[in-house]
Amino acid sequence: MTGMLRRHSWIGALVLLAAFIAGTWGVAKSGFGIQSIVTVAAIYVILAVSLDLVAGTVGLYSLGHAGLFAIGAYGTSLLNRYLDLDVFLLLPIVIVAAGLVGAMLGALSLRVSGLYFAITTFIFTIIVYVVLSNSSWTFGLQGTTGPIFPAFPVATGAVLGRSVVWAVAAVVLIAIVISWSIRASAFYPVLLAVRDAEPYARANGVRSSLVKVGIFALSAGMAGMAGWAFSFLVYQSPGTFGWVASVNLLVMVIIGGMNTRLGPILGAVLVSVFPFVVKIDPFWQEVVFGVVFVAVIVFFPRGLVGLGDLIAGWVRRAIARRAPADATEPPEAGAASGAPTPDPEGDPVVPAEGDALAARGIRFSYVPGVPVLQDVDMVVRRGTIHGLIGPNGSGKSTLVNLISGELRAQVGTIELNGARVERLSSPTRPAHGLMRTFQSAVLVREIPVLENTTVGLYSTVKHIAGRSIVWPLLPGARRDYRAMRERSAAALGSVGLEPSWHPALVRDVPHGVEQLTQLASSIVSEPSVLILDEPLAGLSGAEIAHVADILHRLKARGVTIIVIEHQTRFIFDHCDDVTVIAAGELVTSGPAAEVRTNDRVREVYLGQ
Repeated sequence: MTGMLRRHSWIGALVLLAAFIAGTWGVAKSGFGIQSIVTVAAIYVILAVSLDLVAGTVGLYSLGHAGLFAIGAYGTSLLNRYLDLDVFLLLPIVIVAAGLVGAMLGALSLRVSGLYFAITTFIFTIIVYVVLSNSSWTFGLQGTTGPIFPAFPVATGAVLGRSVVWAVAAVVLIAIVISWSIRASAFYPVLLAVRDAEPYARANGVRSSLVKVGIFALSAGMAGMAGWAFSFLVYQSPGTFGWVASVNLLVMVIIGGMNTRLGPILGAVLVSVFPFVVKIDPFWQEVVFGVVFVAVIVFFPRGLVGLGDLIAGWVRRAIARRAPADATEPPEAGAASGAPTPDPEGDPVVPAEGDALAARGIRFSYVPGVPVLQDVDMVVRRGTIHGLIGPNGSGKSTLVNLISGELRAQVGTIELNGARVERLSSPTRPAHGLMRTFQSAVLVREIPVLENTTVGLYSTVKHIAGRSIVWPLLPGARRDYRAMRERSAAALGSVGLEPSWHPALVRDVPHGVEQLTQLASSIVSEPSVLILDEPLAGLSGAEIAHVADILHRLKARGVTIIVIEHQTRFIFDHCDDVTVIAAGELVTSGPAAEVRTNDRVREVYLGQ
């Protein structure tokens, strides 16, 4: 079945490619008016796709893409004019130049985000506009002509038509292939995790800051590529690359459907072709366009693609209602899933001697002079379940964040499996065998349970990010993704989630399934040390018993587990050792039976 689907997908891709080539040929052989409209629309398709790559996947709403577009267009024209560089050599030059500028802009996202990032990139576009308008070497407001794209030889041109149309088609195809390839890769769930659940991504080994900068640089390079193609089509003046162009690009993405394959393409075509199709007074054009935009935002937040999905859903439901009553029932959700049936017990592992984790002399404060943790020690024996308890505000979460690398202690050492890690960042801890969960399930709500779980394997599979831009073309990459999905399905099965849950979107599943999905994503990479931060929050009695069973099976396989929990009965019933802290200080640590009867614990924690 998998092989058949793969063959069908390749056939579909070849059909689309053939249609694209045929359409390009038709435009290249058509009149100049049609060519102008189509090629300019194609350039805006590249820009919309590049903007959606950062806005849709990592949540960086850029208003600087018009400035990056200008770098590509003006860079091509001016370098050709002043240095007489070949137009084909100029393509990689402007891509790299725009990409480097994009990397610097992307680095700003590490300091500012959301609205502030959008404003910062907006200012960048204004700066580019001012420089282009007031510099003699750019010819100021007068603008400049671009280079002439080399024509086909006479005989070839008679068959293929105008060469620049094929050049534009080539860069459009490159942009679409890159965007669609990333969405088909194992890197796509990781990008969404960076956007919606950054602590979750970092805990799974994702260097989120590097991902943001890299994606913005790639998007900027694509905008520079659009500028290269644009320089052959239209006389360049600063007004083409002003702040209005940046806003229009964002409008294109939103109208079409952000973070969808077809949305940016549809939005770019609609917005760029609209003035040519609706030939009315420019003022009323803007009014009509504004009304359409507001209507889409209010009634169809997912844009034209969302509207199409809504209509398709109505049609499917109508067909289902008209189906005969004795129609064959679909099989059980898990019957045809193809997911491997996991051995819930796994292979028992004899735990090694020694300590899995040793945090000693930990001091930390958020504000100088106001300590949160003072000389706290916590030593966890390998292959045990270790409880960490304390009153609210005692510093439990802070200690966990220090161990996992989200925070850095001012004083103290942390050893993980014998290695000093207190100066290492959170994304480096999984390589040392540490994984963790969070108090509330931090997951990507718009993708399925199975895809969320694959994020947990990010640190175990090499070059996921680098291969993503050509993922479908690499047999090894496709093979890795299948293996990741199979391991994720097995991990979900090991925590008791049937295959019928695997394709469900996280936003549609109950709280218990969310918690189990988070647990599966933390054990799918087979860590040696697992930290569970309040894993029982909001669970029923039966679900709590189920979690306890999972923990004991993990312990039997040699996994060291640290549980932070308010339910002391669960801690004392299921943990081998317990550490108690209060007001940022260590109260006691030792075997659960001894801690349970400790007078100091009863006084400060149990109120006795």
